[in-house]
Amino acid sequence: MAKARRKRRRAVGPVRRGNPSGGRSQRTLRGREAVTVLGPATETAALRAWAEVDLRAIAHNIREIRARLAPSARVMAVVKADAYGHGVVPVCQAALKAGASAVGVATLGEGVALRLGGIRAPILVLGGLTVGEVADAAAHQLSISITSQEMAQLILERPQRLPTGVHLKVDTGMTRLGVFPREVPVLLDRLVTKGVSVAGCYTQLASADQADHAMTSEQLARFHPVLAVVRARFPRVVVHVANSAGALASPDTHFDMARVGLAMYGLYPSPAMRSLASLRPAMRLYSRVVRTARVGPGTTVSYGAAYRAQTSTTIATIACGYADGYPRLAGETGEVIIRGMRHKVAGRVCMDHLMVDVGDHPVAVGDVVQLFGDAPSADEVAAHAHTISYEVLCGVGLRVPRIYVR
Repeated sequence: MAKARRKRRRAVGPVRRGNPSGGRSQRTLRGREAVTVLGPATETAALRAWAEVDLRAIAHNIREIRARLAPSARVMAVVKADAYGHGVVPVCQAALKAGASAVGVATLGEGVALRLGGIRAPILVLGGLTVGEVADAAAHQLSISITSQEMAQLILERPQRLPTGVHLKVDTGMTRLGVFPREVPVLLDRLVTKGVSVAGCYTQLASADQADHAMTSEQLARFHPVLAVVRARFPRVVVHVANSAGALASPDTHFDMARVGLAMYGLYPSPAMRSLASLRPAMRLYSRVVRTARVGPGTTVSYGAAYRAQTSTTIATIACGYADGYPRLAGETGEVIIRGMRHKVAGRVCMDHLMVDVGDHPVAVGDVVQLFGDAPSADEVAAHAHTISYEVLCGVGLRVPRIYVR
């Protein structure tokens, strides 16, 4: 295989094409588990820890989701929290190229960062704004959401500053953001009087990832009458209700557009949805062995001496800790992969390091360690840490460089 060209982006980290080792892709089967073996590469040889982000997986996942929507339905790529830790500008570029037509962010700053990064697609700020942020959003051509009566009042006081219209969020059962269904008719009257256009209408599904769709049905039953009122005033309003779970499992939530977050990054909202689409995890977290120590029975490991070696064994120290994004609670039962083999985390995860009991297996300083990716998955790490995969992805720290694979 000819050596692929490498393209660097200073602001977001290096970009690689093809296999991150720079050579032929290698797959080693360990029992029933296939893991990717990495060799030293120019981009990673000097790194203590790094996250590989496969932009091809982002594009694949967008296409998978679009294939499950009606032909007329669009995809909004949700890229809040730095694209769930993956790096917002490269992910946006990949998602839009693959067929996403809009972008969703949580805050004004996230939207402005995308504009400064060259993203020209429609951007919706899903969270509420302060009085000073409304003008800034308009200046950067960001669409904003009415997320409360207070937010509505800010908009009504400055209607001339909204060239892109607003998206009306309806609270149908999440009780987080939005206006209640009973408040919508009067609010629409006030918006029309002030000349404010409603470009979009949406709600947040609270339980779409659960096997029992009763709550989703209840929310839709509350939403449909509101939507009829909105469409009577604004017939061309864009309706978006489905999140990742809704897009995969509830066709009645698809409407005009689906807001897709977790599934775009290759993870399923629930294990039961694995059969509904073929998603590919986009992020892998890697580190290196920085020390090996042969120890005898009874040797304690890490803070609190909570782990004690039962026999003579080798303890490998890995240059990745909870400040880098590996959850502290995962140290109780978590596993990592070194040389194609799973090994248990030994003792408590530290801020900058974690230790692994590798037994008698050959492990050396400099060996690449996969902390999550295809195996172990982010879902596995989340289960070990008693949390959710969203938190694992978003927790990968700023001091961990992202290596982008195209």
